[in-house]
Amino acid sequence: MRRTRNFILLVVFIFFTNISCQEDDTDDILPVVDDRDKFIGQWNVNDENCQRSRYIVEISPDPSNSIQVLITNFGFSKATIPDTAIVAGTTITLPLQTNSEKWIISGIGKFGDGEISWNYSLEISGDLLDCTATYIQ
Repeated sequence: MRRTRNFILLVVFIFFTNISCQEDDTDDILPVVDDRDKFIGQWNVNDENCQRSRYIVEISPDPSNSIQVLITNFGFSKATIPDTAIVAGTTITLPLQTNSEKWIISGIGKFGDGEISWNYSLEISGDLLDCTATYIQ
């Protein structure tokens, strides 16, 4: 009986020792990808259908929100405070907002082939403009 008990204790000991000594498998961990990365940077804008012509926009990550970006000079507004947009995958959404120039803006953009294609609207002093633009880095 004593021999059986010792054998069982030995098996249990070996079992738990073997489990605790196994290396963790960390090869399956994928790096965290920030969807905003592809949108970040300085963009050359072609926005001719709304008489905005060509200008430069800067998109930067919002440090206070992990899915949000800050857009400087959206619609060639020269606003003093950046506009905010939300990024999900390859889509960037500019929710309805009033910028510091008192323009009402909103729109949606899609990233592909190194460009952002935008459809957006501007309301400036009561005049509504439906616009399209292409951002190229």
